[in-house]
Amino acid sequence: MNQILSMNNEPDKKQENDKNIQNNPINMQPKSQSFPIDQPGYNYVQSKPSRNSGYNDTIKRANATSNKAEISKVIKIFCIIIILFGLFLIGESTYAMVAKRKKVEDNPKVYPLQMGKETKITVETEHPIKEFSYKWNEGESVNIEGNGTVLFETTIQIPNGNNILYMTVTDFNGNKHNFHRQYIFDSTDANKPSIDIAISGTKLKITATDDVEMDYITYSWNNEEATRVDLEEDNDDKQNIETDVDVPEGQNKLTIIAVDAQGNRETRTENVIGDTKPIFDLLKDGQNLIIKAQDDQGISRIVIDIDGETVDSGEESLDLKEVSASLPVESGTHTVEVTVTNVNGLSDTKTATVEF
Repeated sequence: MNQILSMNNEPDKKQENDKNIQNNPINMQPKSQSFPIDQPGYNYVQSKPSRNSGYNDTIKRANATSNKAEISKVIKIFCIIIILFGLFLIGESTYAMVAKRKKVEDNPKVYPLQMGKETKITVETEHPIKEFSYKWNEGESVNIEGNGTVLFETTIQIPNGNNILYMTVTDFNGNKHNFHRQYIFDSTDANKPSIDIAISGTKLKITATDDVEMDYITYSWNNEEATRVDLEEDNDDKQNIETDVDVPEGQNKLTIIAVDAQGNRETRTENVIGDTKPIFDLLKDGQNLIIKAQDDQGISRIVIDIDGETVDSGEESLDLKEVSASLPVESGTHTVEVTVTNVNGLSDTKTATVEF
């Protein structure tokens, strides 16, 4: 019974509470004030959201982005510094390698050869020569490019008197080697001999002439061993040396050196073709003049002169090893001159009086 009454009383309480709620409505909006943590009945602080909270978040994000940009900038600058430092170290290392590179030393050999009023200087070395320089006594230096050769030659005029020739050989590594040589020269004969070459039959005649006195001559074919011809002691002509030489067959290089009594030297080089003159005959056949010619190297040209009137085969080479030519001639006695030239320029001439 009591339990039922208790159940019936619950609605009454609810109605009463509802009335109280209607009569005294509760404001559900959050209060603007904060409750202290030590206020009785509360164990936390509940605060109203700040109006500036969104702005503060934007500021924080901006500050974070700015910080990242600053960090990236610092990293880039640091990387650039490292790269520059690395390049500096590489440059220093390269310079050190070049600076410490050991120079390759060489011992060039200098061979002077006095030739009267001149001295021929020959330098032999293992490494290319950059420059050769020389001076007499304390005079002005003369520089000559070495052009990278390992065999250098030059000829220097010797002044009269007692003089010292100073020479310096410089290679491409910067090594300098100094040499000197004393020359005592006093002569009035400063002229070189002259050399003349002429054809003498099937040979060459070499003549060397000096205005004071000759000493000797040498000649060589194709850079082979030279043949020397001295001035004979019993020769009354002291100013000339003559000799006849045989010419080898084919293309040849002839080198002649003439030296006078004071050592003055002259050199002459010629290309000589070893050949013989053409062979030909003059024949008569009725009223015709017949020329038959032959040459091992080839006939180039034939010129026929009859009583002053000339008939020429032309400037263009015939280039024939055998030629047979016929020319009609009027009756009577005629003076005939025929010249036959081969492809090497050697020629022979025959003259005859022929009656037709």
